[in-house]
Amino acid sequence: MITSKLLNEFKLSIKSPDTEEKIDLVFYRFFGFLIAKFAHILKMTPTQLTLLGLFSGVASAALYLNDNFIFATFLFLLSGIFDSSDGQLARISKQSTKLGIILDGICDSLVTIAIYAAGIYPWFQTTGWWVWPIGYLGAILHSNQCAVLDFYHREYLYFGYGKTENDTYWNPEVDEAHKNVNNSENKKERILNSLRVTWIKQQRMTSSRPKSWRLLMRKLIHSADSVKKEKFMQRYRELNKPMLPYWRLIGVNMHTIIIIGAFYFHLFGVYIVLFDFLLFNFIIFIMRKIQYQKDRLLMQEFFDEKSWI
Repeated sequence: MITSKLLNEFKLSIKSPDTEEKIDLVFYRFFGFLIAKFAHILKMTPTQLTLLGLFSGVASAALYLNDNFIFATFLFLLSGIFDSSDGQLARISKQSTKLGIILDGICDSLVTIAIYAAGIYPWFQTTGWWVWPIGYLGAILHSNQCAVLDFYHREYLYFGYGKTENDTYWNPEVDEAHKNVNNSENKKERILNSLRVTWIKQQRMTSSRPKSWRLLMRKLIHSADSVKKEKFMQRYRELNKPMLPYWRLIGVNMHTIIIIGAFYFHLFGVYIVLFDFLLFNFIIFIMRKIQYQKDRLLMQEFFDEKSWI
């Protein structure tokens, strides 16, 4: 009975089985769920777990810099577990908010910056200052690659499963993001919304789904025509579920695995050039074309051609 209850709680703590990688379910989500349950007992907030993830990530960068590979890797993975557990706690305790999601993304970016700085510094010592722009560009590309995966995961939840409550999973357009900044209720909210604008710009620049198509899809998903809405969601899942594993090739988990290997072999510069610059961007180039064709097919099936061409 207790096992069944925990299993149900675990299922509720994840976004959707379709958007979860195997490594997430058996590692990050599993341990994240345990931490979320414990944090819930202690009446901690998702934000506190987010900040613990930030601390672990920055500490891991410092340890990598001091060539303490084992403890650095432990804290790097722990940072990812905390990054999972904050969202799981939010869903368990029903504390999920847009600002919480924004803060989570900002902390992820700060961890990325710290890790890249730790990876580039030894290269800088032996080569010179010119490697810093390469490291900076690598971190930007890393962020872009993770941003586009996040975009299509959230689109899948929004359009494929109809998770439209409070527009938590809606990816704002750039103009909407700027409006959110202007409509912020306080200074803290304004800062977080301002920082999110960059993330939104990265998503829209890297993804291939036109704004006009998204707005038509959004109108349908909010319509009173439940039959058409259900057919649309089902068709959206059919077309996009096979795409998700390929988008994940450029996501956080793939980056994490290769980054750990790069630190182990002291080849962080090779990682940036080979993966951030070349391979991952090549995957994006191919995936954008395939994704656009699938989106076009969806538009043809559900919308009047005059409305979207």
